[in-house]
Amino acid sequence: MPKAKALVIISSGSNDSAKVKVGLNLAWRTKNSGAFEDVKLIFLGQGEEFIAKTDDKEILEAYEQVLANNIVPQACVKVAEAYGVSNILINKKIELVRAAGSIALFMADGYQPLTF
Repeated sequence: MPKAKALVIISSGSNDSAKVKVGLNLAWRTKNSGAFEDVKLIFLGQGEEFIAKTDDKEILEAYEQVLANNIVPQACVKVAEAYGVSNILINKKIELVRAAGSIALFMADGYQPLTF
């Protein structure tokens, strides 16, 4: 039986950092656990600004685990430009993309969105 593929979308910001932490932890913990066939991660809106500017140790540790588990995070280039965080996100190894198109491609490829 085929396994589901997860598309973790983090749009929460500093006003709901617990959701950000849950999304990051779900992404990296399930990437290689066998729970999903594959896991992708996209930051949107406030989530982009939050991951760019946070100094929350638990969030940063979870984000480092995302990278260590070979997840290449993406973020919306237009939102990053609007928040003025493009360079910060690039330095954090986040690929800037046109998020709507990226989400559509992932969903067409069978990824199920999980939003945080």
